[in-house]
Amino acid sequence: MFNPSTTSTKKIAQRASAFACAIAAVVLVSGQANAASHCIPVAGTFDINPVSPADCTSPVGVCGKGNFKGVLRGDYISPFTSIVPTADTPTTGVILFTADNTLHARLAGLSGDITFKEGGAFKTTGDGEFSELFSIVGGTSGFANATGQIYGNGTVVNGAGNGAYVGKVCLP
Repeated sequence: MFNPSTTSTKKIAQRASAFACAIAAVVLVSGQANAASHCIPVAGTFDINPVSPADCTSPVGVCGKGNFKGVLRGDYISPFTSIVPTADTPTTGVILFTADNTLHARLAGLSGDITFKEGGAFKTTGDGEFSELFSIVGGTSGFANATGQIYGNGTVVNGAGNGAYVGKVCLP
């Protein structure tokens, strides 16, 4: 099971922090080019917990849930929509995945749901490293018609783990 005090977790946290800084620079530069929308930079951490099969609505039988912490906060549920091995999976241990996420979000005095389409890659061996892109495709209440992207990376073992995120939430 995942142990947050392990050395590998500390290494992942350091890598996640460096990744977050690099992506933040890209997000800030790209945000300057899109002055028509109101974009809010976000960064923080998230945890991942397994969902029992009886409570999972995924067509491939895999769901995660957890909590975003930091600038963007709230509980989420993530039913996977696909899990796809590649021709290189036997050598790399990496598979690709997609998911539909709903985050019950709080951000800058706003609340509501943010809807994501997620795509990423996950290493099935070793420390279970993953990297993903959350594309915001809409929302409710304060996040109606939201857009933007959030990048995440971290580790997950036996369905539990954590990661760091950075990106932007754009509102009309």
